[in-house]
Amino acid sequence: MFGRHAAHAEPLLDDVQWQFLMDPSVPSRSCCCPARPMVKVIMPPAPGRPDPVDLWLCGHHYRASRAALLAAGADVEDLTTPRHADDELFAEVA
Repeated sequence: MFGRHAAHAEPLLDDVQWQFLMDPSVPSRSCCCPARPMVKVIMPPAPGRPDPVDLWLCGHHYRASRAALLAAGADVEDLTTPRHADDELFAEVA
C-alpha cells in the first residue's frame, strides 16, 4: 500500500561522488563539530609544534577559517571530490 518513490529506493552510496563517506581513513566526525569532515587540512610545523598536524574540518568551519589557514600555509585536501589518476598531473600544471 505505501511504497517508496523509485528515486529514493536505493541510496546513492555507490555513486563516485559519495565514496568519501565510506572511506575508512576518513573519520565520521570533524575535529571542530559533529558534522562530517569535508576537507583535510595539514597544518605545517610551527614554533612549539615540530610536526605537521591533520585537521578534519566541516564545510562551515573550513569556509570560516580559510583566510587563517591560507596565512598559516596549510595544505587542504577536498574530501568531496573523487580522486583520479590524472589529479597529480593537473596539479603540476595549475
